[in-house]
Amino acid sequence: MSEIVLRDARYSELPEIARVMAKAFWEDNLFGQLIHPHRNEYPDDVHLYWLRRARVNFWDRRWRWLVAVNKDETGREVITGIAQWARLGDGGKKLERSYLDPRNLLKPLSSIAMTIHAWLWPSRASDPVQENIVERSYPYFDAIWSGKRAESWYLEGLAVRPDFQGQNIGRKLTQWGLKQAETEGVCASVVSALGKDGFYMKCGFEEQHGNATHGEGNPLAGVEGANIYWKWPKTDS
Repeated sequence: MSEIVLRDARYSELPEIARVMAKAFWEDNLFGQLIHPHRNEYPDDVHLYWLRRARVNFWDRRWRWLVAVNKDETGREVITGIAQWARLGDGGKKLERSYLDPRNLLKPLSSIAMTIHAWLWPSRASDPVQENIVERSYPYFDAIWSGKRAESWYLEGLAVRPDFQGQNIGRKLTQWGLKQAETEGVCASVVSALGKDGFYMKCGFEEQHGNATHGEGNPLAGVEGANIYWKWPKTDS
């Protein structure tokens, strides 16, 4: 394999990206065990969860989809990792297209298309009751991104193919967003999966503030993990 290269993902790569994420989160307590309790019975259906969401969010201009690629012995690119970074706050709004730009229709149209797709090809690996639990939890903790935390580069998702883990791919994908945040003078943030707190602290996240499972009525209550970590830009002394 060649040296790891980071670049923007292509829409045509979303199926492969979805499979990378499905494999990376296979045993995760939330995306694996809770949302996909039948994943071992129907392993080919797990990627549908990631694919349908990716095909909608890909058209949100506040998001940056990064892939880490290597080249195999034939020169073919192999996606070894994926990061979904989102620019929150006013900085994110500036990335959105003009109100009159017809390309703004791509996200809502894709959302409708994926709703139909889910009806025609439901995932047998998932629990229908839990499949949208993450989306339902947002109102309970998204207020944390307010005040001095409103402007942020947020690491929405990070996944590395299991057979490429341990090669600093996840660290490089994480550092991309940390550098973006530092350049803009804003914070970086992430909701850590269970067991990943140490990894994010080693990457440079320095403060733990908030948890995505907190809040009365939060559907994620009782789910382990989900600490929110922050990295603040350096200030001139």
